[in-house]
Order: sequence, then C-alpha cells, then structure tokens
Amino acid sequence: MRDAVGMSKGAVTLPKGDAETLAGASIRVVSNRTGIAADTLRMWERRYGFPLPARRPGGSRVYSEDDVARLHLVARAVNAGFRPSEVVSLPSADLAKLVDASVADTSPRGSGAAGARKGAGQPVGPAPSLDAVIDALRGDDIASVRSLLRAASVSLGPRAFVTELAHPLAVRVGELWADGNLEVRHEHLASACLTSQLHLLLGALDDGERSPSVLLATPPGEPHLLGLDMVAVYLAANLAAPHVLGADTPTAQIVAAAMAFGVDAVGISISLAAERRAAARAVKALAETLPPRTELWLGGAGAPAVAAGAPAARITSTWAEVDAALAGLRARLKQA
Repeated sequence: MRDAVGMSKGAVTLPKGDAETLAGASIRVVSNRTGIAADTLRMWERRYGFPLPARRPGGSRVYSEDDVARLHLVARAVNAGFRPSEVVSLPSADLAKLVDASVADTSPRGSGAAGARKGAGQPVGPAPSLDAVIDALRGDDIASVRSLLRAASVSLGPRAFVTELAHPLAVRVGELWADGNLEVRHEHLASACLTSQLHLLLGALDDGERSPSVLLATPPGEPHLLGLDMVAVYLAANLAAPHVLGADTPTAQIVAAAMAFGVDAVGISISLAAERRAAARAVKALAETLPPRTELWLGGAGAPAVAAGAPAARITSTWAEVDAALAGLRARLKQA
C-alpha cells in the first residue's frame, strides 16, 4: 500500500544535517522488532495518526525508540484481543495497564498470578515453551494449556505465534501421538485449544482495509482444518483478507465461493493424510474451472505430490513460500 504522496500529513522532515546524525529505526527494522507488518504501520499512520515517524530528506521513515516501545505495547494489546481501533491511539501509560492486566490473566495454573504480573510498562516475559504446553497436555490440564497459548500469543505476536509455536506444536503433538507417547484425547485437546486461540487472534486482526483476498479450504476427503486457521491468522497479520470456507469442501462449492466473493486467490491445504488421487483430481478440477484472474495456492505437506495437474499453481507449503505468493499477487494486482 503506497502513501498518497510519499509523506503523511503531519510528518516531520528532518534537515539534511540532522538526518545524517539521526539515531532511529527504519520501517523494516521496526516491523522486525515489533512483529507488525510495514503495511500495517503505514495504515495506522494514516488512519490513527500513530506512529508518526520523522522523515529523512529522501522521504524514508525513521522511528524513535519511544515509538518502538509504544508499538510493542500496541502489538501486545492487539494480541490480547483488543482491536487496533481501540488501542493504537492510546497513550503508552494506558497501553501498559492493558498489557499488564492481560499478562496477569494469562498466568498458568500454579504459577501464581501475582508472580507473573509485571509492573506497568515492563516487557512481557518470554513465550512459554513447547515442552510446557505438552506437559500440560499430558496432565489433561486444559486450563493451563489455554493459559499458556494465550500467554504465547501476547508475547510473540500473531505471526510468530503461528510460525514459532502453533505450527511446531501441532507437528510435535502429531509425532508424539504417532509414536504412542500421547493419547488421541491429547491430540484433540491440542487442536481444540489452538483453534480457539487462533480464532481469537483472527478476530482481533479483522480491522481495516485488506488485500489481497484469499479463500481457504481443503478438498473433498481432507478433514484437517487447523492448518487453514493458522494460514488465516498469518495472512491477516500481513494485511491480507482470508476467508475460511472449511474442510472437506466439494470442488464445485470452492469454485462457486471464489466467484461469489471475487477473491484474488484460492488456498487449498492438503495434508500427508489426504487421499492422494482424490486430492489430485480436485486440484486439477480447480485449476481448470477457477476464473483466470484467481490464483491457485497449494499448501500443506501433501501439496507437492498433487501439484502435477495444476502446473500454474503456486506451492505454499512453507511460510516463506506464503510470503512470496503474497508479494507476487500484490505486485500483479498493483499492475492491473
């Protein structure tokens, strides 16, 4: 998303001499440090008047450490369930109170809320480990599993929660179940708790203009939905507009939904457990019947094995491939 003129109203342009010695962070650095997409920072600047960075003579943004500290608080408040429209414009002191309260609420059972509570304005502690969540699963402690996942979402932010905890946790739980080290109830519990937390994050991210729009589904015979929820949060955190149609969806209904919603891409998730021939038939049918302007993305560990029938489809089995698909689609839409 481009700024109208390259400078937001109210932005401060630094004289050349000051700019040369200015200590500050670029938008790329701020995005990496806070987990907030660069496009989101620009959108908040236009919509809410914060962050309002200084500008170098060439027009590039430069953010102060105070900006970065406040953005960390904003990100944590959003991840705790507040909408950006509710928190971006708040002063740092008010944001710190919200974050402080949310961290206290996510203390795992037995750790003591008072002990987990930090002073207002202090950084949120490190995210809970996979081992901690798995230990809670083994103990059938659903309250602690939920608390640990919520604490992780506040500490990591939506994108890192998906890539660093949710996805690795789902994989690890599946491996432990396959090896007989977890019961099927533990696998179901992990999926249910992850789904709830992902839906909470997705609701908090559903705010403002988003592009491109991506329809997410699994083909007939593929019942696994958790991967779609992870992708939906990841896309929303990157200012895309995900629409989760659901699992085990007839091919004709996927096409009908894509046309009804006018989406820019259709993302199909295929796990290793999917029936390969049925999935391949569905992918081939989608490639032949989707509107020409609608891209087809194939994700999941089983995607490469069924891609032969859709040579124009993009493989998005890794988060880096999702990033590349988003960037490529945005470039195409910008040129259209």
